Amino acid sequence: MVVGLLIEIIHPPKKKEFIMKQFILMAALMVLFAGCNNGQTTPKSEKKMKKLSTLEWAGEVYAIYEESINELDALTGEKPEATPELKENVRALKNSIIDKMIPYGKVRAGMSEYDQKTSSDQLGVKITNIARNPAWGRTQNEARIHYAKIDAELAALIGSFNIITQYSQFELIKKQEPAEAERLGIE
Repeated sequence: MVVGLLIEIIHPPKKKEFIMKQFILMAALMVLFAGCNNGQTTPKSEKKMKKLSTLEWAGEVYAIYEESINELDALTGEKPEATPELKENVRALKNSIIDKMIPYGKVRAGMSEYDQKTSSDQLGVKITNIARNPAWGRTQNEARIHYAKIDAELAALIGSFNIITQYSQFELIKKQEPAEAERLGIE
């Protein structure tokens, strides 16, 4: 198929079809060369992460946190029926965010004690901004309270997103949720 598309690009039949086939070829090549890593870091990205300043580290962790709140809002903001499927989708989202946070925790664990404190302080300053995001209010103040009356487990799961950055600060996860830290192999 790719060879056929390449031949048609060299000798295009019609301009509209030619552009569409170029687009398809480019998309196929992007997928082929970029691949999918399902949130897992590669050695190259881990190397790049180790070079982050404390402020950059805090900014990237905050971006993941805000992304998690926005995605949680897409799932629960309109307060759909509390179904097993909804709960599983929220749990899957949480696990995907944890997978994104853990590499940042590893990077932070390799920092000096001073830089660890500085990075946490900078993250704390950024986190105060989350209340400006309407998605945070819908998930943490509205949906969580709504589901608490219907499904306490779902409400607790939604509430757990409020402290999900602890997965990037290993001493917090070890102190606040030792069983979870052990499950993840965080020492």
